[in-house]
Formats: sequence, structure tokens, C-alpha cells
Amino acid sequence: MSTHADPLSCLARRASVDAPGRRVFTRDEAIALAERALSMSAMQKFGIAISHRVTAVTKIVGGRRIQCVDSDQLNLGFPSEIGSKIQISVETNVRDAEMLRQVIRTAGLHKTPLPNAEDQKPDDPDDPYHSFDRPQHYLPVTLWHDSTIEAMSTARGETIANMADTMRNGDGRDRQLTMAGSVAVTSNVYLMYFPGGRIAWGEATDSEVTASVRARDGRASGWSGQTNRDWSQIQPERVVQEAIDMANRSRGPVRMEPGRHTAILSPVAVGQLVRHMSSNFAAVRNRAGGGPFSHVGAPNGRNLRLGERVFDERITMFTDPNDPLGGDFPFFTDGTPSGRQSWIEGGVLQALSYDPYDALKYGKTAIRDPESVHVMAAPGAKTATVAEMIANCERGFYVNRFSNLIEVDQNSTGLIGSTRDGCFYIKDGKINSPVVNFRIFESPFLMFNRIMAVGTSERVAFGFGDVHGWPLRPIIVPPLMVRDFNFSGMSDAV
Repeated sequence: MSTHADPLSCLARRASVDAPGRRVFTRDEAIALAERALSMSAMQKFGIAISHRVTAVTKIVGGRRIQCVDSDQLNLGFPSEIGSKIQISVETNVRDAEMLRQVIRTAGLHKTPLPNAEDQKPDDPDDPYHSFDRPQHYLPVTLWHDSTIEAMSTARGETIANMADTMRNGDGRDRQLTMAGSVAVTSNVYLMYFPGGRIAWGEATDSEVTASVRARDGRASGWSGQTNRDWSQIQPERVVQEAIDMANRSRGPVRMEPGRHTAILSPVAVGQLVRHMSSNFAAVRNRAGGGPFSHVGAPNGRNLRLGERVFDERITMFTDPNDPLGGDFPFFTDGTPSGRQSWIEGGVLQALSYDPYDALKYGKTAIRDPESVHVMAAPGAKTATVAEMIANCERGFYVNRFSNLIEVDQNSTGLIGSTRDGCFYIKDGKINSPVVNFRIFESPFLMFNRIMAVGTSERVAFGFGDVHGWPLRPIIVPPLMVRDFNFSGMSDAV
């Protein structure tokens, strides 16, 4: 008889621990849970996906902690197939051991047809849904940092106190300002386990600090943030001071005429635009003529612009699971491997994405959408600092970040929104004055063809929304100087 504790019975105990330590499952613990769950089912070709995420978030208003949004989320998915026509999936965050046993035992009662199941060959050996027992090779990645785990239990209180002190001891005008922000830390693991030896395993940590500073009269604001998988690289006091400086510099904005103007975009502003580009790299969308990388009117399948210059030649874009500035798990959520992928090299389109099913259908290699990307100056391209961009701008605007970006045109990823937390008029190579915020209507795909200068890339923070939407996949981008940016109207909101 095994002397090991039943992993199902250990779930509630692990979830209740509130002390320094790993908190999420180790690889061995996740495998033990998977094997125990699988032993309770006799379904054919049955596999299991286990994800476990622990998130610790503190929200700050007025320099004081007001709310902790901590969560411990465990999900068990049970994908399976019968003649490649049926997929069975159950998800649960149940902690009670006996109730979890019942969920596992009843998995399979609800059967959902696979997407486009009529196109599949039931006995096709290359069908990704028939490869559960096929060994796979996964790129080794380093996404886990013990400093972040320690911060989850020990650093939040100290960080909040230091941020509040920075707010109180600002440049002498901070008493007219108020601050809101968040300190967020997370760890997560993901296991895909199938009998026969196929195991996909990933573990990662992440952290983010943001600060939004506003004038008490509501007429000026500033924002700053930092994010890193390694908490030791975060500088909370610097985040607060940058937000204070931006808010103070935003006092007394003047109204300027909207239109197409030269824009200098901070890395955060560029990252907000790039984040919306992912789905338009899908080959299937472009094959149908509904994406930015297709020739309208060309025969289906022959209209893709692969090998053509689609962006400014100074732009390179790639995804790398082992990117030290961000990275991501080296596999799809079904365990299909993924690795480093070049999307744009010197402005030339190198690849489009295929999910496992579409890759099979078109005879391609499965490639994930570029949800986690690194945009940088192409090798050999000259880079410029933001200060140099401003010095070389005769007339234009500096944008710190955007707000409320919404996609309104799927074909071009046309976005509407507004500038926020720092927008300044540039005249004769110098910041002339803060300006009332603009509304914008712009496509990042079109914007990347109007580059005037490109800077050095950095990972950007987006801010905490909720435990289900944070953290966003890493986006690493440079500041950009862009001509004819479309400032479409005025926005009096601060």
C-alpha cells in the first residue's frame, strides 16, 4: 500500500497555507494528481490538463492599502476523443476532495463535437488529436524566479509603505496629488499529461507594480509601471516618482487642433497598440482575405504576403519562449510544442500562425499566435532615445499611454481610444506644453509603415484589471517616432 498521501485530499490543505513557500504544485505533485485522476476513469485515450495559479494583489488608493485581491485557482481539464470526433472537457476549481472525485468520475458525460470535425480523418496518424501518446520535445525555458515567490508573502507590505513614503516625500507639490496603483505577484504551473509518456510542463512567475497619480482638482494625471518575472528587478519607488513627475508636468494643458501629426510614442503606448495585433497574424484569416497580410482579390491560398515587405525595414518582430525579458510556455494548451518564431525581419513577413488543426489541414507546422512578442530595431538599424526623437521633431506630440482602446476594424486592426496620463506638444525639438488629450483612430499595422525613428525595447506594464485577466502575456517593444499619426479628435477627460 502506498505511503503517499492522496493528492486529491491534499488540495484543500495546500490552498489554505498562507506562508512563504512555493504555493503552487511542483512537477511531481502535479503528475501525482494527474495519475490519480486518470486512475479513476476508464475512458479511451484519456488525458488531463492541470493548471494551478496563485495570485497576490494589493490595490492602493491615496497611498494606503485598500484591498487585497488574492486567489488560488486550480483547473483540471479532461480532453479526450472517440474516433477523433468527440472532445470531452471539464473544468473545476473544487477544493473538497470527495466532490472533486465525483467531478472526475462523471467527466465524459457531456460530449462536444470538435471544431470542423467533419474534415478530420478518423484514423489519420498525423492528426494532433491522435498523438496523445507520442513523445514530444519541448524547448527548455527559464520563467521561474524564487525572488518573486518570496515577494508574494513578504514584500507587499514593505513595497506599499515605500510607495506611500515616495508619494509623501515628492517634489514639494505632491500634497496636491493623489495616487492609486497596484502591487501584483503571481506564480503558475501548467501540466499536460497523457498515458504513454507525453508530458508538457511549464512553471512561471510574474510581477508588476503600477502607479496612477492625479491632481486633486482633476486637471492633470501621470502613470508609470514596471513588470518583470523577477521581482528583484522591480523598482516601486521609481514607478511612483515617474508618475508624480508626469502628473506635475501635465498641469495647465492647452487645446491643440487634432489631425495627422508626428507622434513620439512611449514603449507603453506602443505596447498597448501591439497587443491588439495577435489575431491578424492567423494564416486562415489572411487566406480568406480578411487580414492585413493578404492581397485582395488573389486566389484563396495564393494571396498571402509571405516574403514581402509589410513594415518599415527597421522593424523586427519575434516570439521566443526563452526570451529573458518575458518568454512564455513552449507549447500550445493541448501540449503541441512551440519554439522561437520570427514574424518580421527587416520589415519582411516571415511567417503566419496556424493552430494544430489548421496546420494539419494545410500541411503546415503549428505556430502559436504572436500573443507574447518582442518588437525591436532590425540588426544594423540605428536606434534613438526618446530625448533624441524629441530633439529631432520640429512639431508633434509625445504620448505617454492610451486609454480605452477598442478594435473597430478587424481587417486592419483599426483602434479607437484616447491619450491619457501625459500628452505633450513638441515644438522646435523641445517639449513646449502639456495638451488636452486627443481621441485617436489608428492601426498598428499601418503605423509600422510610417516609422521615423525606433528606440531600445523594454517589457511594458499594462496594469492590473482582475485576477482572470492578469498578467497579460509579455510584450517587449521600443519607443517609436511615427509620422502622420491619426489624432482624430479632442478628449477633455483626464
